[in-house]
Amino acid sequence: MQNKQLGILSLICLVVTILWLVFMIIGMASAGALETFEQVLGNVSKVDLIFYLTYVNAALITVVAVMLFAGLYLYYKSAAPVWAFLGVIFIPIYGTMNLFVYLSQITVIPQLLKLQAMPEYTVLAQFLLRQVIQKWPDSAVSIINNLAYAVLGVPSVIFGVLMLRSVPVLRMGGILLALSGLASLVGFGGIVAQSVWFSKGSLIGGVLFLLALVCISWGYGRGLSVNRMVG
Repeated sequence: MQNKQLGILSLICLVVTILWLVFMIIGMASAGALETFEQVLGNVSKVDLIFYLTYVNAALITVVAVMLFAGLYLYYKSAAPVWAFLGVIFIPIYGTMNLFVYLSQITVIPQLLKLQAMPEYTVLAQFLLRQVIQKWPDSAVSIINNLAYAVLGVPSVIFGVLMLRSVPVLRMGGILLALSGLASLVGFGGIVAQSVWFSKGSLIGGVLFLLALVCISWGYGRGLSVNRMVG
């Protein structure tokens, strides 16, 4: 894996992540209050274009992120084979979990909304909707989503540390990537402990990951010389 290829992958990941932020902001601007499940369900029931674009784009981010971390593994495996392997084995787990979460929003939810309109299925459909709506923080799917980012936190820390012996821009990218991983791990720990403050770590981790992508895409995209010796 060459510098320029990693640069392209990280740039694509950066672009689709920015698009996700745009879709999310547009969706939040028109959503209104989302404090109760009924309010969240009312918002999701619209199933409009922004809803589909948000989750298709989120699935695309997952695919590109998997490719990016696989590229980082290929890049660092010769210099740090054990650590690179320990990082990459978490990636398929993250990818599978997040693809399930995001694709379920545009496949399962529309079907459940149809069932909800049938009197004989209303109670069951509402129970399942409470578990599969990702926007509802107490749903099973939301917990899986945060767990997926906690899983990604492990390779983020590993590859972030491996970048520390690089040129300054990649070193900064590595620090931000490692911090994003730690924040995601803390965020999931906060969800388990039901701590409002610590659970915000997942959101902070996402912001740090975006900033890390800026540095990583800049560094690898310019083909800067990188010292791969990490031991």
